[in-house]
Amino acid sequence: MSIAAQFEPGQLLPAQYEALSRVSRAISKYRDQKELFRVLADELRPAVNFNFLAVLFYNETLDKIHTPVIEVIAGHGFAFPPDFPANETITWWVWQHQEPVVIPSRDEETRFPRVMELFRTYGVQSACILPLSTALRRLGSLVFALEQPHGYPEHDVRYLSLIADQVALALDNAQRHEEQRQSAEQLRKQKAHFEQLFELAPEAIVLRDSENRVLRTNREFTKLFGFSPEESVGKNISELIVPEERWRESERLRDALNRGERVNAELVRQRKDGTLLDVSFRAAPVSLDGGPPEIYGVYQDITERKRAERALRRSEAYLAEGQRMSHTGSWARSVSSSEVFLSQESFRIFGFDPATTHPTLEIVLNRTHPEDRDGLAETITRAIRDRSDFEHHFRIILDDGSIRHIHTLGHPVTNCASELVEFVGTHMDITAPHQARVALENAFEEIKTLKEQLYQENVALRQEIDETSMFEEIVGKSEVLRNVLRQVESIAPTESTVLINGETGTGKELVARAIHNLSPRRYQAFVKLNCASIPTGLLESELFGHEKGAFTGAIAQRIGRFELARHGTIFLDEIGEIPLEMQPKLLRVLQEREFERLGSSRTLRSEARLIAATNRDLAKMVEQQTFRADLFYRLNVIPILLPPLRERPEDVPLLVQHFAELFSRRMGKSIHTIPSETMSALVHYDWPGNVRELQNVIERAIILSKGSVLKVAARDLATAKKPVRTHKTEVAGKNPLKNGAVPFPDREQVLEALKTSGGKVGGTHGAAARLGMKRTTLIAHMKRLGIAPRTVISHF
Repeated sequence: MSIAAQFEPGQLLPAQYEALSRVSRAISKYRDQKELFRVLADELRPAVNFNFLAVLFYNETLDKIHTPVIEVIAGHGFAFPPDFPANETITWWVWQHQEPVVIPSRDEETRFPRVMELFRTYGVQSACILPLSTALRRLGSLVFALEQPHGYPEHDVRYLSLIADQVALALDNAQRHEEQRQSAEQLRKQKAHFEQLFELAPEAIVLRDSENRVLRTNREFTKLFGFSPEESVGKNISELIVPEERWRESERLRDALNRGERVNAELVRQRKDGTLLDVSFRAAPVSLDGGPPEIYGVYQDITERKRAERALRRSEAYLAEGQRMSHTGSWARSVSSSEVFLSQESFRIFGFDPATTHPTLEIVLNRTHPEDRDGLAETITRAIRDRSDFEHHFRIILDDGSIRHIHTLGHPVTNCASELVEFVGTHMDITAPHQARVALENAFEEIKTLKEQLYQENVALRQEIDETSMFEEIVGKSEVLRNVLRQVESIAPTESTVLINGETGTGKELVARAIHNLSPRRYQAFVKLNCASIPTGLLESELFGHEKGAFTGAIAQRIGRFELARHGTIFLDEIGEIPLEMQPKLLRVLQEREFERLGSSRTLRSEARLIAATNRDLAKMVEQQTFRADLFYRLNVIPILLPPLRERPEDVPLLVQHFAELFSRRMGKSIHTIPSETMSALVHYDWPGNVRELQNVIERAIILSKGSVLKVAARDLATAKKPVRTHKTEVAGKNPLKNGAVPFPDREQVLEALKTSGGKVGGTHGAAARLGMKRTTLIAHMKRLGIAPRTVISHF
């Protein structure tokens, strides 16, 4: 039976009063929580039924329930699991509402299901949980529990509430006593630590009053300035360590401190031995218990740092100047933030303003040329992925639109955990070297082109020399030839296109070369091409050139004839043989001065003058639509008609003599005499092959002649198909030549023969032999011309 069942409601048993009295005495006697709780449990057993007695504290900040003390009369104990939510406990509810909670029976209780599970685990049937609170704070709950149901009626709860109030005061006093003890201990430790820190601090510390007198110094002050505590205390700090010239500065700092300001400055101070040093000075006023403020000052020797800073500034200046002179800037980039740090030279290279630009990787990429942006981003991504060095060349576009070429190097930097932190590297402005290299490459390319052009010109010239060495000059003094030469002399200085018409072998190329040699272009190239000798498929390549791989067999670049001629003259022989499909391209060169090599889209220009030659009737070809009319009219600006050799027989003797001397010298023979019969046969021959045929006949005769007399085989000359018309020379009213005779040489020809023979008329080396005449005939002719051999000899 419970105590409450033995008395009227509202009344307390003497044992209960006695228990309250003993609880009050224990509160004033014990301060340790565990000891106090053990005594309370012993004192309460006679007055209160319980199997479990516990104190549970609730920490609102941590939202945790903890049980500092628990007393178990019977059973296996009681404890909350570590992960038990605080808001599901009865203690949390009691702490929040400050009302007791009575659990008559765990099987009937529904408000705290998880706590009831613990009751079943530990054998608790009923309980009374009372708030532990004082006027100043809430602590938690006091728990009484029984292994029997309905153990705590209402009047017992009121009595237990009185006990809870007493226990709350006891626990609060115990906690306050513990807190005071801990505070005192903490203060003692802090003071000891302060004293130790003051003495062992790595900086020099000075405590002084508002009058600047030293109150206390530490060991480092003595070590730094050389003054012992006995020499320092009571002295004016300025008189100890401030150089005389710095006193005004020291007073300004002192006034600031007296105004309650903090001071942080770098100063120059003086040691006991008079040497100066750089120090950092930090000071603040401190007032304790409302007394006058005291100044704590901290000095740190920064002499080495200042020296290092000065050296660093010099190094930075040298580095900045070196970077400026070498156009090389340094950089660093954070991998995590993409923030970029640039040197002054890097800012200049990229055209950034250091005052307004905070560079990032995105800003640098935006400055990059659009064609190089993806490549730079890919290089950076690959370097981050592989943690590798990288080297990259890219272009940037400045605000003014100019382009710079940048060469950058990067190196990864990792921390102690092998994590990639940043990249460091250099930027080099290689615009000038790049431009120089491009200019050099262009120069080399131009040199290569000029070299190839010179080579091709050399080949062309050698070919021309080989093929035209026999036509070193135009030989002949006939009137028709003189008319042609006068026409050549007139048109040579012009830039007009010339079309030379004439039979094969009449010397069209010699006339073309004469036009070139008499023109302002004589110092430029003379390039020729026989259009009939080049296959149709290769003619375009010969004229305009081709690139390597332009067609099958094009294993190298080839320069065309128009490109070789450039500012010179191009001679196209047999132009009537150019196929129709090629003629528009030739017309374009003549009109626009433009063309392209085969396999190239690059347009080239040629200022070459065109001289064309043909033995065909181009006008008739235009009528037959085998030659373009527009090209014909463009070619036929200045036409020249070369007469065939049969129309100028008076030039045959001169040509014979010219070729005989030429081939004799070339073959090492001495041909001095040309029989008159031979010369007559040569003059009367029709020469369908013109001068070229005559050249071949004389060359063959020189080869076959054994002595000094030129012998022409009869088979070399065919019978003329038509009679050669005679030329009449009237001298003194007589006509000494009969039809079919060899025409007499004129005065100049006779004088030239006499000059060559040294004045001799007869003999194998005389003038008569050279002119193909009899000695007596020449003497008679000389008399008619008024030429005396002696006069000729004395004249020469």
